[in-house]
Amino acid sequence: MTTLFFLLSSDILVPIIAIIAVFGVGGFIVLKIIQLIRDAILSRRAPAQSDALIRKLQEFEMRHEQLVKRVQNIETIIVDADLGNPEPGDKPGEEDDRPLKNKLR
Repeated sequence: MTTLFFLLSSDILVPIIAIIAVFGVGGFIVLKIIQLIRDAILSRRAPAQSDALIRKLQEFEMRHEQLVKRVQNIETIIVDADLGNPEPGDKPGEEDDRPLKNKLR
């Protein structure tokens, strides 16, 4: 019994661990390939997913356009503040003590 433990602990232990690791990694890769094949088959059967994808893309485009408009508004506020141009409701000759960040709200 002690000789078996001695053999397992010194010479055979490394190859056994290597074999287990190789089978583990190989099994993981095979499972991922099977999942990819299954997902490809399911995606061909489900046309409703493509409709949902188109709707999500349209929502993304709308949000992108809104973001672009917001950024342009912020840029104009900053440029006006840098040039010293008053806001449309300000009276000429009055100094605005509000910091720029309050103007961006």
